[in-house]
Amino acid sequence: MKIPLATVAAEYVGFIVAFFANIFLIFLIVTQTRQNFGAYKNLMLWFTVFSLWYSFIDILTQPGMHSYKNSYIVFCASWFKYHQLLAPIIITSYCTSYGLTLVLLAIHFIYRFIAISRPNQMYYFKYPRVFLWPTVFITIAIFWWCNVYFFLGRNQVIDEYMQKSIEENYEDDIRKLSYIGPLYFIISPGGKIEIQWKSCVGMANVYTIAATTFVLITTLGLGIYKKMQSVQSLIAPKTRELQKQLFHSLIVQTIVPIIFMYTPTTILFIAPIFGIELGSMANITSICLALYPALDPLVVMYFIRDYRKYIIKHITFSNNVSSTRNVTHDK
Repeated sequence: MKIPLATVAAEYVGFIVAFFANIFLIFLIVTQTRQNFGAYKNLMLWFTVFSLWYSFIDILTQPGMHSYKNSYIVFCASWFKYHQLLAPIIITSYCTSYGLTLVLLAIHFIYRFIAISRPNQMYYFKYPRVFLWPTVFITIAIFWWCNVYFFLGRNQVIDEYMQKSIEENYEDDIRKLSYIGPLYFIISPGGKIEIQWKSCVGMANVYTIAATTFVLITTLGLGIYKKMQSVQSLIAPKTRELQKQLFHSLIVQTIVPIIFMYTPTTILFIAPIFGIELGSMANITSICLALYPALDPLVVMYFIRDYRKYIIKHITFSNNVSSTRNVTHDK
């Protein structure tokens, strides 16, 4: 299979950085988080563990992406690409993990909005109502997985539609691959449009969840900003500083997925509707999605002051020890 070198490199670099960065962030959350973070500590831990999972499923999939006329596919290009049992499970889990990342981000914003604007409703993140959020997460996970597998999974129509293009671009037979993707419609030689309703229903479900999370994130983010501006002079300096750290972290954690997740996938999703053929350039989306789990933990480690101070302290200590050893050796 002929996958662009940049795509392969991004997969491995993204995985290596994401693995070590998320492991280290888990350590920081567990050992360096202050008590006044409250339930948000658990939410951060949940998100970080899931980012670690996302990096694993990404490297197991090593997704290739291709857009042709009124269709696009995301296919498994890893060592499991021809495995009849594992490949469909892996590629479906990869696509589901993308959606669940957006859901977790939305839950982050819901928590911050309630904590700042409606603190009297924090019982939604306390026992027993706290189980509402894992329930929502699991429900959407099952729904997304089934939607992708049954509505957007491999079928003979897409095999025939994409076969020549896949052979030309990747030197492989699409009938041997496991893939996910829609074929929105087919234009017959006579100009008749044949809508592929199964694909359209599947993508409508994907659009609904993705758009809902985006609206929640942008709306609640604006609400958090306005509330913080209005109460700055009314809250204790320490609380104000903590809220600023968390808000700045959350803002950048929003900008990063907008650039690396929402934008490239939206282009990939919508281009075939208008017959815009991206071809193998669709793999830019694969590169962006591979880099995202590596960038997110770095954002948190930079903006949360206690984490940043811990890192700087130990880097400085290591440099001092190294310098002392060199001086001693010279003497």
